[in-house]
Amino acid sequence: MLLGLVAVLAALLVSVRIGRGLVAELHALRNSALELAGRKLPATMRRLRSGEEVDVDAEVPAGAHGGDEIGQVHQALETVQRAAVTAAVERAEVLSGVSGVFVNLARRSQVLVHRQLTLLDAMERRTEDPAELDDLFRLDHLTTRMRRHAEGLIILSGAAPGRAWRKPVPLTDVVRAAVAEVEEYARVDVHRLPRAAVTGPAVADLTHLLAELVENATGFSPPHTKVHIRGEQVGTGYVVEIEDRGLGMGPEALADANRRIAAGEQVDLFDSDRLGLFVVSRLARRHGVRVALRPSAYGGTTAVVLLPTELLESEESEAGPPRGTPARSANRRSPPGRWPRR
Repeated sequence: MLLGLVAVLAALLVSVRIGRGLVAELHALRNSALELAGRKLPATMRRLRSGEEVDVDAEVPAGAHGGDEIGQVHQALETVQRAAVTAAVERAEVLSGVSGVFVNLARRSQVLVHRQLTLLDAMERRTEDPAELDDLFRLDHLTTRMRRHAEGLIILSGAAPGRAWRKPVPLTDVVRAAVAEVEEYARVDVHRLPRAAVTGPAVADLTHLLAELVENATGFSPPHTKVHIRGEQVGTGYVVEIEDRGLGMGPEALADANRRIAAGEQVDLFDSDRLGLFVVSRLARRHGVRVALRPSAYGGTTAVVLLPTELLESEESEAGPPRGTPARSANRRSPPGRWPRR
């Protein structure tokens, strides 16, 4: 009788110890799975999206696991993690290679567009026939837009466009150059802007950023309406507002667009309608510019661009219009603010 009771108690103790061990291993397995799904894999994906290199062996070190069923589950989780990280690394390498091809093709297009613009400029200077000159200006404007699209592809690929200025450029000239790179530039009214100049290294990127926002404003507003550009100096820099008189955006669409601009997340190639926002996001992050979309009092949308003080200089130190900008006669109708052929 006593021996039986002792055997039962011993069996209970062994069962409790085994049960506690199993519970501890299951807790460890659960925590490992949660850590993998909630922190490790997302962190690795964010590093890959930001362009960092990831070593699979260092990211997923081999661990020692028991030979029982729980140890096998641990091993399976480790295998899944290694497979996921390996696939993500390979995908990042493929995207990097594709981006390199895009940059190469876009830079070749830039060279051809540059040569075409130079040729058009020479033809415009020689021509006195108003009708022919008007056709040349339209072709010139079309080529300028082609150059911006080629630069957009370079920006989306993570590289920097080739155009650059060493000296500051008046902000008014930068805004007018951005308007000149938009198809419906005639619908854009640039109001008088307070005097300010943009540092040379930021001129090309800021021109492209403003052009993308102006094109969105003209593209999403009725053709009989105007797009207004205003600016003023503020305590932290300079604000440029681009306001359209369209139908506006719903609260959810507006919040989503602002999130995309602020986050600078990886480009979604299947969302081709939002590529302009991705370009704006990349350029804004590059120079510390803050861009936000908000409802307009006229029912449309206003894009607010805050230029930090670091991008601005006094106009006394600027060098005037960009070197090489073609001179225009008063009676020649061409897009405003054309840039040099660079």
